[in-house]
Amino acid sequence: MTGPLLASGREADVYALDDRRVLRRYRREADVTGEVAAMRYLAGLGYPVPAVYEAAGPDMVMERLDGPTMAEAFGTGALGIEEGAAGLADLLRELHELPPWPGAAAGSRILHLDLHPENVIMSSRGPVVIDWCNARAGDPDLDTGLTALILAQVAADPEHAQAGPAELALTAFLRRAPGAPTRLLDEVVRFRDRQLDGTEPLDRAAEKVLSCAR
Repeated sequence: MTGPLLASGREADVYALDDRRVLRRYRREADVTGEVAAMRYLAGLGYPVPAVYEAAGPDMVMERLDGPTMAEAFGTGALGIEEGAAGLADLLRELHELPPWPGAAAGSRILHLDLHPENVIMSSRGPVVIDWCNARAGDPDLDTGLTALILAQVAADPEHAQAGPAELALTAFLRRAPGAPTRLLDEVVRFRDRQLDGTEPLDRAAEKVLSCAR
């Protein structure tokens, strides 16, 4: 029996099981084997990911994390924009410095490919990165550029209540981000467009990334 719904993302829902476990369940046909393998590999290297207790089909039983998302902490003022932007950059830098799993192409690194403030939990044990369904080995500038583009989607929307703070966060992130966040921007836009099934225009967001990087 699942408990109450705690959160819903683009593809999955998270339900309480008890005070230390949650069930993350995809709303589509899915096999979490690869995602779980990536998370356990990263946990073994000391990277901050939730513990996974059980997994089958579209379901994962995972550690229940306390604390808000980074986005929620921004909204309440519990986390400053500069501090949060630096935290995102540090999480990407730390991830990209880890050795990729066996069999990865030479020169590649582990990528999250959806690392943004709603996928970081500000837990009592520090920031923890969630939602590893896109994890793969590749060029780290793709990962960093995607984080920048996701921040820019909010910053470039004049009707979004957090557009101003998002632009400040984007600018601060780009100052601290590892690698070259704009080098693969065209590829980043194509990847994000596939993630969103072409439902959101990205031209203004890409322009915002370039303007904030100057």
